[in-house]
Amino acid sequence: MTPDAAIAMLDRTVARHGQTVILRRATDDLTARGFVRDYKPEEIVGGIAQGDTNIALSPTQIAGSQFDAAPIRRNDKVVIRGRVRNVEAADFVLIDDRLVRINLQVRG
Repeated sequence: MTPDAAIAMLDRTVARHGQTVILRRATDDLTARGFVRDYKPEEIVGGIAQGDTNIALSPTQIAGSQFDAAPIRRNDKVVIRGRVRNVEAADFVLIDDRLVRINLQVRG
C-alpha cells in the first residue's frame, strides 16, 4: 500500500464514521475529525488504563497547523463531546517514511 492510498482510505473512514474532536495546546485549538473508540478489555495492558480512549487522526486533519509543525505530544489536550482529555501517548504510523496516521491514547 502506498502512503497516498493509506491516507485516502483513512480520510474516507474518518469522514464517514469519525467525530469532531478539538486538539488543544495552551490556548490554541484545532477542530478535526477523528475515529474515536474505547479500548477493548484485552487491550488494557502496559500503560493503557480502563477508561482510556484511542483516537485515529489523519495527517490531512492537521496539515498546516501547529500540530503539523510540532507534532502532538503527551499532555496536549483533546476535547471529545465537550470533555477535556489528556494525551498520554501519540503513535505516528509511517509508510515509506511518510506519516499516514496518528494514534492517540487519551485519558481523563
